[in-house]
Amino acid sequence: MNKYKKLRKEINISQAQLAEMLGVSQTAVSQWETDKNYPDVNTLKTLAEIFCVSTDYLLGMDASRIREVNEVVVYTRIPAGVDWGNNIDRDGTEEIPGRLLAKGRDYVGYKIVDKNLSPIFEEGDVLIIELTDHCENGDLAMVQVSGYDAEVRYVFHTTQGILIQSVVAGRQDMFFPTAHKEKPRIIGVIRELRRLFG
Repeated sequence: MNKYKKLRKEINISQAQLAEMLGVSQTAVSQWETDKNYPDVNTLKTLAEIFCVSTDYLLGMDASRIREVNEVVVYTRIPAGVDWGNNIDRDGTEEIPGRLLAKGRDYVGYKIVDKNLSPIFEEGDVLIIELTDHCENGDLAMVQVSGYDAEVRYVFHTTQGILIQSVVAGRQDMFFPTAHKEKPRIIGVIRELRRLFG
């Protein structure tokens, strides 16, 4: 059943009564209820008030479909002993869709400011990172080792330990045996790459 008709019946009024309340013809109301025409913006607002619903509902944009956007801070450096609130290495913000923030997850952005990760990542790329200390085998993550600044590395879990692999040829991979005292610290997992062209 058409939503205009359904809502009208819920408040128990006729097409003629609704038309009179809105200052339109009964034919107009009939056309809305058969999807042959639609009310104008001002009439839509009045209908929303009469039916006690939102204009979004009348337009078919229920809350689950409305695009939610949030911003995350973008950093140019993730130092040892990270304290996000006091980190001064910021470079603006990036918008991310609300779906990424589901289940209370936190995100930050990391901007590539040099060519050290080329050709995989380019200067100016922004990585969207889910802050978590857990990653799956083969995930691309921000990893901190030996108190140095965090770096972008692949993480592999083996029965013997953890392999932290460079994304760039020629950089040293690191292996941490299970019994080893020192362990890499996972800052977060890369979930998106943002790149501007041109």
